[in-house]
Amino acid sequence: MTDRIDTDNIYVDEDENFVAVRVNTRIYKMHAIMNAADEFLEESNFVIDGDPEKEIIVKFVPKRRLNRTQLEEVANRFCTLLVSFSSTR
Repeated sequence: MTDRIDTDNIYVDEDENFVAVRVNTRIYKMHAIMNAADEFLEESNFVIDGDPEKEIIVKFVPKRRLNRTQLEEVANRFCTLLVSFSSTR
């Protein structure tokens, strides 16, 4: 299928129980990234790193073991929140 959406901005490591999302800072501002990540405080630990002028990487480490599908869901929820926080603030 040639109509696939490029999801190379999401990296899932089921063995190590984490998911990382690369965020384009030309599209999403730091306040939106931080607000979206804040929604995961109770369920995940996370690290935010990168160059705010180019790209930020947000790594989520869930507080309980998740399977690949659940880790992908964390990334997808985060991406959805990015859009929400970018459009409302």
